[in-house]
Amino acid sequence: MKEILKSIYPYLFLFFVFVLPLDKYATAIPNIVLIALLTFFPFVVSKKDFLKLKSKNIYIFGILIFYISTNSLLFQDYLNDITIIQKVISAFLLIVLYIPIENINKLKKTIIVSVFIGILISLWNLYFFYLSNEEFKFATGSIINEVLIIDRLYLGTLCIISIIASLGLMDKNFNATNKWYFTNIIINVIFVLLISSRVAIILLFLLYSIKIFYTKKRKTYFFFSIGIIGVTMISFYLNNNLQERFLFTNNTEKNLTYIELVKKWEPRVVIWECNNLITKSDFNLFKGIGFYRAQEKLTDCYGEVIKDPKKREYFIKKQFNPHNQFLDFYLSSGLIAVILFLILYSLLFFQSKYSYYKMALFISLLLFTFIESFFHRQLGGYIFALILILIMFEEKSKNLEKLSKQ
Repeated sequence: MKEILKSIYPYLFLFFVFVLPLDKYATAIPNIVLIALLTFFPFVVSKKDFLKLKSKNIYIFGILIFYISTNSLLFQDYLNDITIIQKVISAFLLIVLYIPIENINKLKKTIIVSVFIGILISLWNLYFFYLSNEEFKFATGSIINEVLIIDRLYLGTLCIISIIASLGLMDKNFNATNKWYFTNIIINVIFVLLISSRVAIILLFLLYSIKIFYTKKRKTYFFFSIGIIGVTMISFYLNNNLQERFLFTNNTEKNLTYIELVKKWEPRVVIWECNNLITKSDFNLFKGIGFYRAQEKLTDCYGEVIKDPKKREYFIKKQFNPHNQFLDFYLSSGLIAVILFLILYSLLFFQSKYSYYKMALFISLLLFTFIESFFHRQLGGYIFALILILIMFEEKSKNLEKLSKQ
């Protein structure tokens, strides 16, 4: 029976990862699979597997969870904060549930297939959206998040992870399967441009620029850059959503500078301004004010700061969170929590700096952290956990593969 569970468990974990982006269409399935994983885990894990958790990253992450939980229990509104804390714990739990699995390449392939299916479903929805509206106009508003399989920011981030996973699976020498991974990269890039995911597009340029520092063929990449610039210019010319998302061409007021346009149209400008105002008011540097209380104060701030009635009503209705995970921990749990989180990211950086594959994952996570409070969403916590798994267990998986071939 134990051997059967051991053979089933890895595929159950991969199925859990596969259905994560499909949450809108299969809401209960991830929770059911997670319960099954928790049930099987004690029967498939070994003492050797737990050695994978002997890592400074894991220790710091565990201490962070203990600290924010204890801080909330002693000083904050724990019963309301627990909804966020549970998502942080779930991310840690997913890392632990991964340790009986030895081959990380299967995880990469699962992510690629899952994101590809998500793209197909989103394209299908976009097709019917076009038939109904006779245009692809979704630069602003929430309509695009209703059409796509998940929110644009999260889908764009998953596309980037899929691209990095493809790069991680491609052999340096010629291999027939490389063409499929290259095709997947092209599909994801085109899709990111189509849906006008700003963060994903910025990441594409960042990751390409960083690649130049990790290769000896810099002249080749320099000339290739000319083609990328050309494709980007054509994309902006053909896609009005890109123009509106980056250049704010939908603005009707004249004589506004680009910075003034950003302040007017980018929600995070107001959100981060309110984050700053909260830290200058009734705020405890070391204890914070709790996740729930921080959200309340943010919503109150939107009502005071925003002058436009429609914009003010929209922000209050949406109750936007801090949209920066560093600031989120700072506001909710104080200075010690954000220091622990920064230590975790520092460890990840030093662990990643010699590998382009790992550094690409780290940069993607870092930018995602700066513009989103991802622990406010279950999917966000799982994306965080998956990136940590892909970074931390890459070398261990390669060593096991080498031993198996000997």
